This record gives sequence, C-alpha cells and structure tokens, in this order.
Amino acid sequence: MELKIPRKWMWQFVMITCQRSTLCLLALFAACSENPASEEKVTVKASQPISDEDSWKVFYINDQRVGFSHSRYRVIEEKGSQVVIFQQDSHMELKRFGKPLSLELLMQTRESPNGDLLSYQFSIKNPPADPTISQGTVENGELKIDTSVANQVRQSKLKWQPTYHSPSYLERVFRKSPLKPGETQSFSILLPEHNQVTEVTLSAKKYETIELPDGSSDQCLHVVMQKSVMPGVNFDLYVNDGGAIIKESADFLGATMVGFQATEAEALRKKTDKQLDFSVQGLIKTDAVKNMHNTEKVVYQISLPEGDPAKLFPSSDLQQVKRRNEHQAEVTVFRAAVPKEFPESKVDAEYLSPSQFLQSDDPQIVKYAATAVQSETDPWKQARLLENFVYRNLKKKNFSTALASASEVARNMEGDCTEHAVLLAAMLRAQKLPSRVVVGFVYIPAVSSFVGHMWVEVFLDQRWIPLDATLGKGGIGGGHLKMSASSLTETAPAPLEIFLPILQSVGKLSIKVLDVSIPATP
Repeated sequence: MELKIPRKWMWQFVMITCQRSTLCLLALFAACSENPASEEKVTVKASQPISDEDSWKVFYINDQRVGFSHSRYRVIEEKGSQVVIFQQDSHMELKRFGKPLSLELLMQTRESPNGDLLSYQFSIKNPPADPTISQGTVENGELKIDTSVANQVRQSKLKWQPTYHSPSYLERVFRKSPLKPGETQSFSILLPEHNQVTEVTLSAKKYETIELPDGSSDQCLHVVMQKSVMPGVNFDLYVNDGGAIIKESADFLGATMVGFQATEAEALRKKTDKQLDFSVQGLIKTDAVKNMHNTEKVVYQISLPEGDPAKLFPSSDLQQVKRRNEHQAEVTVFRAAVPKEFPESKVDAEYLSPSQFLQSDDPQIVKYAATAVQSETDPWKQARLLENFVYRNLKKKNFSTALASASEVARNMEGDCTEHAVLLAAMLRAQKLPSRVVVGFVYIPAVSSFVGHMWVEVFLDQRWIPLDATLGKGGIGGGHLKMSASSLTETAPAPLEIFLPILQSVGKLSIKVLDVSIPATP
C-alpha cells in the first residue's frame, strides 16, 4: 500500500514551536518579550509607586507573520503588601497539511516587588485537545506544582533556591546589569512550560543596527542566549541602550523565527497573507527505494555541514553509527530479530509506570489493551496485536493537535504519528510490557523523503524492539533513523528535549542511501 503523507506520516513540526504539556519553543521565545520598563518598576522598593504597563511582540517565520504576544504588569495589595502580577499571552496560527493549527499560551506570575516568585499559572490551548495547565506555589523552600493533562492532575515538587528567578527575570538583567561586548553572565530561571529550572547564559557579541518592520532602526547589542534545558540551541537577542530586547531570533526547522517589538495595532492587525504550512518544510529528499519498510538492512550516508551527525544518531544493536569525518557519518539500520525467549525483563520501573502522557491505568486504555490481545499469552504476539489494534482503529487524522496524551487519544481516537505512539506505548504498559517512545526520521515512499516521526519500542528478550502503529507491520525495517527515546515519565527529560535533534538538523541534514538488503522471496 502506498503511504500518503496526510494519512500516515505526520510529524509535529509545531511540537518544537509549541509543545503541549511540557512545552514550547514559542513559550521560550515569548519569554524574552517582557517590557523592560515594566521590569524596572517591579524591582523598585515597595514604598515607590509601580504603575501598570504592557508591551506587544509580533512573530514571523521566514518573513511571514505567524503570531503575537502581549505582556503586562499590574500591582495589587494583598495582606498589606504589594504583589506584582505579570501576565503574558502568546498566540500562533499555522497550517499542517492544509489544516489550521491554533496555539495559545497563557502565563501569570505573582512576585514580590523585589522579583521573588510567589506563584505561577501556565496553560497551553491547542484545540480540539484539552488544555494543559500547570500551577505552582513557592512554600518553605519548595515549588509545589500541580499539572493537569487530559483532566488528570499530577503533583510534584521542586526544591526552590533563593537564587532562582521567575520567568520574567530576563529583561530585568539587561536593565540591572547591562552587558558590554565580550562579557557573559549566567543565572537560573523557572521555565513553567517545563516545570523545571534552567541555567541561562548570556554572551554579548557586538553592536549592530537592527531594522524593524515599521522601517525604523535602532543600534543594539547582539546577545546570544543559551539554556541548559535546550543544549545546542541558540537564541539571538538584540538589546538597545535602554535595555529593551527589540528583536529576537532562533532557528526553526530549517527556517528562522523572529520576534519584534510592536504596537498593539500591529500585533492585532488582521493577517492578509496565507497561513504558513509546515507540511513539506521538514522533508529531507533522498534516493527512491522500493519496499523500504520491508528491508532487512539499509546503509545510509548522513551529512551535516554545520555539525557532526554521529552525535545526533545513537549506536545500538539495531543502528550502527560510524563517524567518517567531522561532518559525515555512515549509519546502518537493521531489522530486529524476532524474540524467542522471554525472561523477566530487567528494566527500570519508569518504562512500566503510568505517567501524565502515558496513562496506562486509564480504564479505556486498559479495555483497549485487553480487547487487542484477547487470550494471547506470548509477549511478542501481544505486542504485535497491540500495534495492529492502534493501526486499525486510530483512523481519523487530526493535524490540528500538537501532542495529545494517551488518555485523550483513547477517548477521541484521532491524531497522527505522535498519537499513534503514545497510545501504543500506554497499551503496552497496560499489558505489563515495558515501552518507550522514539523520535527520529522515517522514509516516505510517496515523495522519496525522510520526515520527522515518532514510534515505539517494547522491551522483550532483554532488548528494545521497535514497533510503528502508523504502519502496522508487526515491527519495522530499515526505513527509520532513530535519534532519541524517552519513557515520557515525570522524571524523564522534558518532551521538548527528545525533539531537539530534529530541531538541530531539519533543513541542514542530507541523507543518501548507500545499500539496501531486501529479504529473499521464498
């Protein structure tokens, strides 16, 4: 059967811009947009007046307007003390395979006039999926967090140090401690979209003249920002003499995402151009290969002019990586051997436990798993039956959702590759079969290209064996290139992190097929 992109091969390109639940390059991006004048007023003594202020940003990808953000401050009296309320709304509209995708991020923090975080609320809305909501309060040296995914609330705690800062701290730094070319400084801030603290490093480069969309220009200091939660990803900030970030930019799936300071009228101006569609931007053209997903072995030459591809693709028994030079690697992918023995799995509990994305204890998921396996007791046959169940029943494609949890998918039975993956992973765990999700590239026969993808691995016979519920073949051949994997538990790296290799390579990577081994026909 010919596989068509709109039916089988969906990658959440927007996952990197706005990932649901842990979430969102857009959030990281928009977090740079607080108004510096407002920040200065937040840090003054409580006896001095703090007036309400707001600021606006507009976002472009490859010169096409895709969204805006609105940041504002207000001061309230609470138990005889001033509390500074910071609010930020970010909106983005894109298309995926012609279908509209709407993303809305809402963040609110409560701080002392000196900038100490008291509490926060963060949500992301991506209709038709349920909103994901995170809220936390600082008490007795701890940040107590409640996270709601698919209307299920999970609690966690984060040790809170006095040196940690709220999400609105960034621009206060440029007003409080201006940088000069060649200087650097580091600090730690909360990323509410990740429920974790990250170290931020700012490196000042040189002064540059920045042109704004309205035709004006400003002399700005170019500052490169790096965050420990996103290794290898740089954000370019342009700061004027008043400490305002008037422009920011970052690589976005081979394109450039840029944010500019704007007026309210410009930010809210009705778009006249077409919505940006990412359905083909992430395609990596390669050689046409017949029956790629039935292969026993495929050898690839992978090149990355601006990096070392050997660092992006992990080696394993099913994927051997040989570094040819600093910009080229040879990757050999093998089909997994069918497991024959099933000793007790020696694997960490995180691969069997329910989580906020993989709710394997959800009654509907438990029911689906039992329906799929019936009376079968062989673990490998169970895994194949579960893969086939998701393949046959998750038919309605929804290109408007970034990343749904397994419970949402089980309720709606719609989605694309990520929804196939989270549902299958949860159903495997419901049957006491260890599972994890995998991110990488998959070959699309219809366009002879690779595209970002998510699939699943099940742990049997003391090894990880891949399954892909978008194919339903009872395993995979050599048409998948693995880059990262995750249990998607609360203690695992944030979902955004497993997609970082995609972010770092799309638009830069080239893939050439060197050799293909097809099983002999009986």
